Amino acid sequence: MEETNIIKKYEKVLMACPLLAGIPTNQYEDALTFLQAKVVHLAKHEILQQLDAPFRYAGIVLSGSIEGSFINENDAKISINRFDAGKLYGEALGCVQPPHSPIQLEALQDSLVLLVNLSAMHQEKESLSGFQYHLAMNLIHGLAHQNIYQNYKVRILSQKKLRDRIGIFLHGQPRGKDGSILVKLTVTAMAEFLGANRSALSRELGLMQDEGLLRIEGRRFFLTQP
Repeated sequence: MEETNIIKKYEKVLMACPLLAGIPTNQYEDALTFLQAKVVHLAKHEILQQLDAPFRYAGIVLSGSIEGSFINENDAKISINRFDAGKLYGEALGCVQPPHSPIQLEALQDSLVLLVNLSAMHQEKESLSGFQYHLAMNLIHGLAHQNIYQNYKVRILSQKKLRDRIGIFLHGQPRGKDGSILVKLTVTAMAEFLGANRSALSRELGLMQDEGLLRIEGRRFFLTQP
């Protein structure tokens, strides 16, 4: 069974997945069987979920990276989020399973994803216990965090000025001990996330540096003024 071998090979990655928090590793196989898990291999730029197609499965990224995006009214791609190894995506959509997906999922590199059927949890008739209880609680926490993240994204995109979008984005990122903000996104990916043109973003970041508002060292950003 491929899923059994996958669990052994990617045990540490699965341990980092929020959906499986609190579940002993020796129960992973039972938990993933309960969720009807199946492995999907994806090549770089392969589409995992088509926009407007039925959305059936959430997923745990085992290796590689998956990007969630949508197309705006100007036919421009807007990046919603990026999911690397150990991350769970599609919690809310996986529970509701809408017939028309509002997002597209694309592999940014060769990737391995474990698809899970979250609807299995609300189809369970008896009271939850053991790993089923942990799955349900972890899913609730995941949905809460997702709601907070979506509010953060809406706040960014509701700003008319690109500089305001940049400011909110940077202030929402975790800081290192030296006060630096590590932005893992490329300039292109960051522009897509902010709903901006790459050239416009580069120009605005340059102006903000010239005005002494921030300092950029590679992918580390230092805010020098509030």
